[in-house]
Amino acid sequence: MSSDHTKAKESGRKEVRYAVRDDCRLRATIRLRSSDESSSNKEWPGTLVDMSATGAHIQISLGAVASIGDGCLLTLSHGGMKVELRGTLAHYICSARYSVCGVKFDTYSGGWDKVYQPFLKAIVASAALTAGPAGTESAGRHREEYRGPDQALLVVWRDQQGGTLTDFDYAMGRYGAALTAAGADMIKNKEKVLFRAVGSGHTGMALSRAQETEARWEFSIAASNLPKDIAPDIRRLLRLVS
Repeated sequence: MSSDHTKAKESGRKEVRYAVRDDCRLRATIRLRSSDESSSNKEWPGTLVDMSATGAHIQISLGAVASIGDGCLLTLSHGGMKVELRGTLAHYICSARYSVCGVKFDTYSGGWDKVYQPFLKAIVASAALTAGPAGTESAGRHREEYRGPDQALLVVWRDQQGGTLTDFDYAMGRYGAALTAAGADMIKNKEKVLFRAVGSGHTGMALSRAQETEARWEFSIAASNLPKDIAPDIRRLLRLVS
């Protein structure tokens, strides 16, 4: 169900939906408040389809039975962080292989948006990247840019046009990740990735240990959700070192 057209034009919707790739590291389950006893209050694992500021779509088993208007609890988790989002089923569509739940979050749940934002920012900073300027620099290296909303920007360098990847710099939602002189050993490459804060007034500031943990977490999600329009070797490198 994931689409590579990650930032769709909205028609009558207030919020942009950002696609979540099938192999994104972000995990999701949903608990339905259904009148069907076999479905109600069971934790249904699923595959996220997309996310927005006010809702999400999740693909789940056909065994789940629910109706539009039923209450639900969507749980997102990755790397020891978890957020529980109460909502209502705005859509419930069944196909021959699965069901898709469209969840509208309950805005009255105090503080839900603050906990949800790190998850959403990592998806936005990856899903909406599109190709920007590219060209050969004076040193002979080839530079490619991929731009997204706000400050999201992925820049990669190759030893020549169409050649081997050597460096990348990825400004995401809250943090940036960079690697120089990438080699064949991905374990060593991962150890060499450096993190920084991004955004107004924060760029260049040294990170605390807790912030570096947050940056690695954000990078892990974003690097696993890059659009398929980005070259496979770029997606592979970032995934392996995140």
